[in-house]
Amino acid sequence: MLNQINERNKLNKLNKLNKLNKLKMFRVNGRAVNKRGLTVGITQDVRATSDKEAVAEVIRLTTVKGFSHIRIVLVREVIYA
Repeated sequence: MLNQINERNKLNKLNKLNKLNKLKMFRVNGRAVNKRGLTVGITQDVRATSDKEAVAEVIRLTTVKGFSHIRIVLVREVIYA
């Protein structure tokens, strides 16, 4: 009986952790400067566990593409049905 209760408690803790670490879809809007020196708008959808992680991923991806002076204006969690 005690083992079953302990197992349930462990499973409940694991389920809570899984819910916290669940990937969500975020739409990130902002602007950046391209290689020619022009300011362009950027919009990207990324999967991340939090909005801060989503911003970091967008900055990384945008830098890899050759953009600089990246400014993030809006971060929204998007739910697709």
